[in-house]
Amino acid sequence: MTLGILIVEDEAVVALASAEIVSMMGYTVVGPAESCGEALSLAAEAPPALALVDIRIHGDADGIETARLLRERFGCPIIFVTGQNDPSTRARAEAFGPAYYLRKPYTPDQLAEAIGAALDPELGRN
Repeated sequence: MTLGILIVEDEAVVALASAEIVSMMGYTVVGPAESCGEALSLAAEAPPALALVDIRIHGDADGIETARLLRERFGCPIIFVTGQNDPSTRARAEAFGPAYYLRKPYTPDQLAEAIGAALDPELGRN
């Protein structure tokens, strides 16, 4: 059984590209979800080993709140992905304590590195 990675992303092109990379790495793709509600529903059906969460998503809850709920309910590490770099959002995201913070646009190698480090924290240490 392969590990599932939940993709929470409201940009279809980014979600598709991320799903392709995740799949090529040998993981099962869960999602994508475009909102907090969708993410929680998908995770309840197939609890993920990891969640890739965009900070800006559709709906009332942003990605940081969604990540909090995912971690609280399913215990999965979180990788934040974002194209936003405003200081207050970055500070909120970093205060959350994600396993990794990845800026868009990212390369397949950068996403693979983030996933590896999030699933095996020893890989993230130098």
